[in-house]
Amino acid sequence: MNTALTKAESEYRDGPVVTALGILYSAELIGLAGGAAFVGTRGQERLDRGTTVLAVVLLAAAAMAGWHAIRLLQGARVLKVTGMALQSAILITAIAVATVRPIIGVPAVIVSAGVLAGWGRLARLGPPLAVADRPAPVVGTTTPPSAGATAAGASRGVSPGGIALMLVTSTLVLVALSVRGDMAVKLAILAIIFIPLERLFALRPLHVVRQGWRTDVVHYLVNGAARKVGLVGAVAVVGTVLQALVPAAFRSAVVATPGWVQIVAALGITAVGGYAGHRAMHEVPVLWRFHRVHHSVREMDWLAAGHMHPLDQIAIRSAAVVPLYALGFGRVSLGAIVILLTFQDIFIHANLRLTCGPLRWLIATPQFHHWHHARQPQAYNSNYAAEFPLVDALFGTLYLPADRWPAEYGIDDDQPDGYVRQLVWPLR
Repeated sequence: MNTALTKAESEYRDGPVVTALGILYSAELIGLAGGAAFVGTRGQERLDRGTTVLAVVLLAAAAMAGWHAIRLLQGARVLKVTGMALQSAILITAIAVATVRPIIGVPAVIVSAGVLAGWGRLARLGPPLAVADRPAPVVGTTTPPSAGATAAGASRGVSPGGIALMLVTSTLVLVALSVRGDMAVKLAILAIIFIPLERLFALRPLHVVRQGWRTDVVHYLVNGAARKVGLVGAVAVVGTVLQALVPAAFRSAVVATPGWVQIVAALGITAVGGYAGHRAMHEVPVLWRFHRVHHSVREMDWLAAGHMHPLDQIAIRSAAVVPLYALGFGRVSLGAIVILLTFQDIFIHANLRLTCGPLRWLIATPQFHHWHHARQPQAYNSNYAAEFPLVDALFGTLYLPADRWPAEYGIDDDQPDGYVRQLVWPLR
């Protein structure tokens, strides 16, 4: 009786959302099928060659969306990574279409965003989604090394393995600086900006030269160069493949739009793409192995933003930037977005007691992102967006208490010391 009652209550609670999602999915399927029919029949005249492949892709997207609608009717209440990727791609495409054909793109944005919002609502009503390899913290399982143990380790001196790791790390830093010699200058500028800010508006009393700061400097210098190389490679390979699916006439129309329109649309595209990429790093076990390097930090400050595995950093940033290249956005919007993403990423990790008042619902703040790093179960699976909390509200993953901050950060796993050890940690 209780089980039947619970099921009936669940169906009553979810019923309006499921009905709305059914309507939205119907509109989405009509739009995708209609787009495939138009591209297949009149695309050769209105667009350019190669539209047959695009028509097939649109039909495949319609088939996948239909399958997700069937799963919804069968009782699914959580949109998995593949569904999230598909709906994010549809929303990104709709935003791009809205820049050149608002009469078509704006309704498409409303429908695709509504589908994501509906699944997000179901996720909030249902049980929490599990995160790959992210168990609830157990008190007493991880303790910092005692002063005696530290002194004992120091008294043993430096081992040959430690000398080898130091040489490898130094070589990586020198190579990174030779590739991007301006990295050290940028690091110095960021230090001049954020160190005084963290002293004036400190959330927690951290030392400037906290434990592990040298490793984080290496992360910043080496990963910055690796990210540039990786992004260029991702754009050259993945971006070029995706660009082949976008008609040249459409890309030319995007480039012809005013610069401010491109920047606004690019912000929306990178926000959705970055969210999808970031969330995938949490929910796919093999990706989480790389992303946990970033979540292993126990002290949050501006320098912790660069504490990431380079492959993790390349993957998340590529998910945000590659769609811009494929859809034809110009260098002005691309350059502005990269600069904004870099500065915003450092700001939201900073040790700053800033909530920004009502603006915290519009712009990502340190409080917003600190909860993403919180070692507290109620905050897991939340705040994946890097720029706009409204994206998390749309996807149903927003967690932002008004007057509270996390008690502690990190994960249960203890990461190894040193950049090279942390580099190979996901492979072990």
